[in-house]
Amino acid sequence: MKLTRTWVFYISLLSFYYSVSQQNGDITINDSLNLKKEKSINLRVGFDVYRIILSRVSDDFNGFEIVGDLKVSKDFFIALELGSLDINKQVEQVNFTTNGSYFKVGFDYNMFENLEGMNNHITLGTRIGSSRHNQTLNSYTILNRTRYWSGSNLPVSNGFATGKRSDLNALWFEVVLNFKVQILKNIYTGISLRLNRLISDKMPSNFDNIYIPGFNKKTQDNVFGAGFNYTLTYNLSLLSKKK
Repeated sequence: MKLTRTWVFYISLLSFYYSVSQQNGDITINDSLNLKKEKSINLRVGFDVYRIILSRVSDDFNGFEIVGDLKVSKDFFIALELGSLDINKQVEQVNFTTNGSYFKVGFDYNMFENLEGMNNHITLGTRIGSSRHNQTLNSYTILNRTRYWSGSNLPVSNGFATGKRSDLNALWFEVVLNFKVQILKNIYTGISLRLNRLISDKMPSNFDNIYIPGFNKKTQDNVFGAGFNYTLTYNLSLLSKKK
């Protein structure tokens, strides 16, 4: 999994460098012409490629995420993300399954100054995320730490605390750094890095929210998390006019 993330990161950086280099070479300046500018309302929609790949190569992960952003001004975008997740994990002595759905809404601000003919973005933004999910404690292991009695650790797959907890939820805040590169006409590839801060969550009885869809891993003493996306999106022009 770590090797896959590394390759995705390097491919994104190379794509961004290539796009900038190509478009710098194609720039032409014509001061003698007074061209009319075209104003459009652009909606980008797509999906998270990384989650689809991981769902194919891992038996313990099944998820997808749909992403979109609406350009409301030169550098501002309203962003929306919807996803679903079913994951099985082993964390120390606990084996559990989390499944559910989530959504995130927020905005992005473009910090990249495009030259003529370029349409790439480096954005900084925020999100409010919310999830509804179920969590099942499949099994856990009781460690035998006594020096006086022999015997192995005791696995527990039924009985106290095991089973499904339903109707759980969580609310969190995200800071998002995005890199988006136009690789073909109207087609963009992007990579995003996310820092999450949990605001509230409904915890299951006799257990905890170890993993929250959309937020990722959560620990009892740490309300911060991190995320990663690799997206492919298509740009739709909803309205276009000369001005």
